Amino acid sequence: MIHVTRKIILSSLALGLILIFQAPDGCFPSTQAVSSSDSGPGSKMLTFDFNGIPIKYTDEGSGRPMIFLHGFGASSYSWRYLVGHFSKEYRTIAIDMKGFGLSGKPDDNRYSARDQALMVKSFIEKNALHDVILAGNSFGGAVSILTALEFSGPHSPISKMILIDSAGGKQVIPEFIAAMRTPLLNWLLLYIVPPQANVRAILQKVFFDRTKISEEEVQLYASYIRLPGARRALISTARQILPPDLDSLIQRYSEINIPVLVLWGEHDNVVPLSIGKMLASRMSNAKLIVLPGCGHAPQEECPEQTIKAISDFLLDTQGS
Repeated sequence: MIHVTRKIILSSLALGLILIFQAPDGCFPSTQAVSSSDSGPGSKMLTFDFNGIPIKYTDEGSGRPMIFLHGFGASSYSWRYLVGHFSKEYRTIAIDMKGFGLSGKPDDNRYSARDQALMVKSFIEKNALHDVILAGNSFGGAVSILTALEFSGPHSPISKMILIDSAGGKQVIPEFIAAMRTPLLNWLLLYIVPPQANVRAILQKVFFDRTKISEEEVQLYASYIRLPGARRALISTARQILPPDLDSLIQRYSEINIPVLVLWGEHDNVVPLSIGKMLASRMSNAKLIVLPGCGHAPQEECPEQTIKAISDFLLDTQGS
């Protein structure tokens, strides 16, 4: 099983204290909110009702639907480059998952990958989508896998899947998620440390080339943390990040026989490449591609390479 070591907890605590004392003036939490236009340049957010919870998403372009699911702590904004490219040919739908971005953040303690997969399943069914290309990064990759398993069978509306540095295997919990699972430390990091400092520290872990971290994404992701219920949602998601039945779920990966692209940043320091290799070996129709010079979120750090790999995959599997 994935485990949290004392070293991880202590290093996370040290990081929190460093961030507090090194934070520049004016970086402490404020009540500033984000508007529906802040999800990405030119994006307009729509709303899907999931059991009374407002789920926000962008819907651009037309044609075969592509659904994008972001990682832990991110939002639909992380797909801005891919949406800008693929919306010219596809109907691109980027969802703010429950508890993240501008979506609702209820205090219901239902933030597991399976809970999110049920939301995505409902979205697909209520919108009568078919022939769906489902793409997920990190935590969103795990949600994509579980969504595919929810639709397991010959009549699944999901026809292809793209897993980008996806969670879904046994590994050491990343330090920033371990911190969110630790009482007191999670409060310290989320309520005392400035949101911008938190975001910068996490992006520096996620990106291989730190010069590609923009001030725009730091400010936007920080603004989401300030929204009502956001900190609680982060903690709840972190605590439920490990499926209690992970071993049995891994055994079920062989049920996924649609074309799958497993895309991995060569320098991913969050989810190791060994997980990508495992996913590709467990799924009968999967292909693994490793992107050089990229970290954990290639869709943000290396968009051109990511777009090319996905475009080649879609072309190679045309008609599937």
